[in-house]
Amino acid sequence: MPDFSVILQSPQVRALVQENTLERAFHDALFPQLLFRGEATPQPWAAGIGDTQLFTAPGLMPVSMAPLRPGFDPVPQGYSSEQWYAQMQQYAGTIDTHMPSDYVAIASLFLRNAHQLGLQASMSMNRKVRNRMYNSAESGWTVADGAQVGVTALRVKRLNGFTRARNPTLSGGSQVRFDFVSSTNPLGIKVFDTTPAEVPRSVIGFTPDTPGDELGPGTITLSVAVTVSDRAYVISDDRTSLVRVGGGLKVDDVGTSDIPTLSDVRTAVARFRTQNVPRHPDGRYHCHFDPTSEALLFRDAEFQRLNQSIPDYYMYREFAVGEILGTIFVRNNECPLKETVLGGLTAGAIPYMGNTDPGGDDFAGELFNNGASTGVPIHRMLFTSQGGIYEYYSDLQALLTEAGVIGKIAEPRITNNGIEVFSERIQLVIRAPLNRLQDMVSTSWKFMGDWPARTDATTGDTARYKRMEIIQHGE
Repeated sequence: MPDFSVILQSPQVRALVQENTLERAFHDALFPQLLFRGEATPQPWAAGIGDTQLFTAPGLMPVSMAPLRPGFDPVPQGYSSEQWYAQMQQYAGTIDTHMPSDYVAIASLFLRNAHQLGLQASMSMNRKVRNRMYNSAESGWTVADGAQVGVTALRVKRLNGFTRARNPTLSGGSQVRFDFVSSTNPLGIKVFDTTPAEVPRSVIGFTPDTPGDELGPGTITLSVAVTVSDRAYVISDDRTSLVRVGGGLKVDDVGTSDIPTLSDVRTAVARFRTQNVPRHPDGRYHCHFDPTSEALLFRDAEFQRLNQSIPDYYMYREFAVGEILGTIFVRNNECPLKETVLGGLTAGAIPYMGNTDPGGDDFAGELFNNGASTGVPIHRMLFTSQGGIYEYYSDLQALLTEAGVIGKIAEPRITNNGIEVFSERIQLVIRAPLNRLQDMVSTSWKFMGDWPARTDATTGDTARYKRMEIIQHGE
């Protein structure tokens, strides 16, 4: 477009006047609210006990309904137990600052680099907790990866929920914890076979595409051969219960007309209550949903009738659901979508969810139906309850010794666009310059711990995870 600067449009005059003045500040980027990590209950990791902890929960004893026969003692009874585990792992990020460049820069590069690093640390921890919760809420649901005839090695899109099993009543089965599947510790599943329509099978082994990955694509070994079409559903007997708007047994069944309603919310809450799932300390369940889910819920006729005579009520005034049906609804724009899952915005690609791929993301769900990025985007409303996920963290100050540290260690408090980010239990390390010219400062963040989602297989029905639940819908 034409230049309409107030400076005289003469090359000689413009050469005498300073142009393109650089403002002495950085402007903050758009930054999401970090809400998922707040669902994790923090617990310190005791020193000197190894890098893996097992946690045990007892089941309930069966009720005694029959009266005692005269002269007989009651028969001794027992109860089952289950275990879940956490494994300490280290997460970190770093950035270097060339101090001579910082000295001559019009705005401080060092302070901005430290600021951006703190934002990265907070977002990373938030998404790790997010993925753990969503993965447990979708455990045991997958589809076949391609048409396959008479195979015992069945390729599937996701291994999430098909690699471990617990068989306390089976000889040779895992009695307490969920251990790797095998011929003596099988996992019962159902497959949509071409003949017959649905057949029970058992998973007795698995081979991930990426070694060590129990979430992404791979092959499950079955006890009996199956013949399947592409994207035939595969569900485990201990799958997590979920609400799929419109029904169906796979994500492909979600269409554009399948939008959430209050009826779906009631179904999710009723499931929690049926399984005796405890509410959060605030006396409510929590639901995390993205802005699109929120907008679509306002289209529900029942929801609109509730507000028909009160147009000035806060729901419409603030465009917020707030609290309804015993649930607090939290608008969360970090819910898994193509914009918030690494690789989701790659043109024509479905992001690989491999936890050993540095460019991937360990979210185990599919972002679109029909296995194509041109399919219907899948939205997920996550319902949480008390004790569903924990954050076991290491006290990083305990790593310091009498040898001291070359630099400075602190805990970052970052403010961005008016949002204050508290990076509790994350350590910020500013290392003194150690290169030959002593002018390159390294700033890093570090976290050591894990986020286990607990299981509840000993009570209620066969579902492994009962404290997380999702509503899947289209748009």
